[in-house]
Amino acid sequence: FFGSASLRTMNKTLLCTLLLIAAVTAWSPPTLSNFRPARCSQATCGPRAQLSPSIAKPKVDIGQTQKTSSPTPGAPKVNTPKPKLAKKTQDDEAPMYKVILLGDNEYEQSHVVTQITKVIPSVKKEEATRCFVEAQMVGTSLIITVTEEHAEHYVQQLKRQQIYAKMEKEGSDA
Repeated sequence: FFGSASLRTMNKTLLCTLLLIAAVTAWSPPTLSNFRPARCSQATCGPRAQLSPSIAKPKVDIGQTQKTSSPTPGAPKVNTPKPKLAKKTQDDEAPMYKVILLGDNEYEQSHVVTQITKVIPSVKKEEATRCFVEAQMVGTSLIITVTEEHAEHYVQQLKRQQIYAKMEKEGSDA
């Protein structure tokens, strides 16, 4: 397949490549002087050594407690209470938004109450009815206060049902 001239060229190219890699990475090509065959004994190369790998042993026996430095005998024990760190949740840091129902004379009470309870599962029928009546009388009514993402979702879902609502950041007087 290859002529002897092309094999010599390929061998020279391969040798140059290996020498370049050796120079860049400090890799030394294998030679007979640094080649040492591994010694094989029954313990290292036998059939049992190949089938069962050695299992790492823990530094401490399992089931035994570690010894710790104990206070000097006769010294009174002082119980220092460990401070409990309050876990922060997303709601603690995220700004809250109010979902406000806007009053409209075109609304039908049954439709609005049904859709509010479907879109916002935590709002019960009685609360949705109160919100509808308040929005019709006053013009607006607070339905729920939630995170921004939930508020946006609820306003969009109510708008799909031709129920108009807006969201306001809690604490704003808009």
